[in-house]
Amino acid sequence: MDNQLTIRKEETQVASSLGVFSSMQKFEEAARMSKALATSTLVPKEYQNNISNCMIAIDTAQRLNISPFATMQNLYIVNGRPSWSSQFIISAINKCHRFSEPLKFKIEGEGNGLRCYAYTKDLNGNELRGPLITMEMAKIEGWLNKNGSKWKTMPQVMIQYRAASFFGRLHCPDILMGVYTDDENVEREPATIVDISVEDSVNKEIEEKGNSKQIDIEEKNDNKAVSNEAHTVEKPKDQQPHQTKIEEGPAF
Repeated sequence: MDNQLTIRKEETQVASSLGVFSSMQKFEEAARMSKALATSTLVPKEYQNNISNCMIAIDTAQRLNISPFATMQNLYIVNGRPSWSSQFIISAINKCHRFSEPLKFKIEGEGNGLRCYAYTKDLNGNELRGPLITMEMAKIEGWLNKNGSKWKTMPQVMIQYRAASFFGRLHCPDILMGVYTDDENVEREPATIVDISVEDSVNKEIEEKGNSKQIDIEEKNDNKAVSNEAHTVEKPKDQQPHQTKIEEGPAF
């Protein structure tokens, strides 16, 4: 009995990890829900009339055990990449039930000496700290000078957001699912998609390698002639075409 419960629990965990793609039934149910959400004017524009995006949002919501609408409100597309809002990351960490206390921040210094790290305690009371974020780091990484960056206007807010993001990727990466925050993706280079067709690839290879080796056409023809001669078999005389001989009669 215990073995059966263990097997069922493992199957449930596997199905949960696959989300809407765990079975055809769940996929069809998610497709119907996505169609309904795509017609709503309350969801962000990235999801309106876009069933595929809605299905991804539903899948993400099921994995995190939150509302699909909450996922849509906090999952943005920035520079071609999906991005969480920083507030959502803090909220998700606080609601994951893996820590005994809400996420806290230790802020020290001011101006260029401002530094911060996020911390909390696990269920056994052990303190967990995230990486230290400093203004010097922000300067070296180029976060300060990116277009749209808010590091210069609200450094204390941004340094806490970044500390929360780093804490999440270190101590609970499965919650963030490898997705960066919208602020981080603003500071990253835009995603690029290179579409190379088969024809373009072949033409490029011909252009690069077409003149790399000389071909001796005359030599190849000679070889072909030799090959043809080698395969030519002379027919025996008794197999030559029969010719009818007509004898002329006496002249009158």
